[in-house]
Amino acid sequence: MPMYDLRCLADCGYFYDVYLPLAEYGNAKCPSCAGPMRTALRAVATVGPMPSKPLVVNHIGRTFHSRGEWNEYQRQNPDVQILSAESNHWKNHRDKVRNIANDKARKQGYRDLADKKIKLKAASSI
Repeated sequence: MPMYDLRCLADCGYFYDVYLPLAEYGNAKCPSCAGPMRTALRAVATVGPMPSKPLVVNHIGRTFHSRGEWNEYQRQNPDVQILSAESNHWKNHRDKVRNIANDKARKQGYRDLADKKIKLKAASSI
């Protein structure tokens, strides 16, 4: 059976490598919400983890020397993702964290986080 990268079209967020018989290729259903799935076309990795050029991921403090090592790390840590700055998942997370920081600054008597930074910087330069 070939392996496909499939993404749920119903926007439930399901995305995974799936072994799928060729007979079921056009009729794949999402295991999460039973919605239709489509093959996700991704760029072919021509540069990446290999002994001459390891993949360094500073955010998690790891270096991967082979694709197999990276795949094993992803299997053991399914909650860890590398996202592009244009990813909707990343934008939603960033906005959520920013709102939490702004709310905390307001509770401390500032207009927002930017106002807090400005006032703290001015106070430290005195």
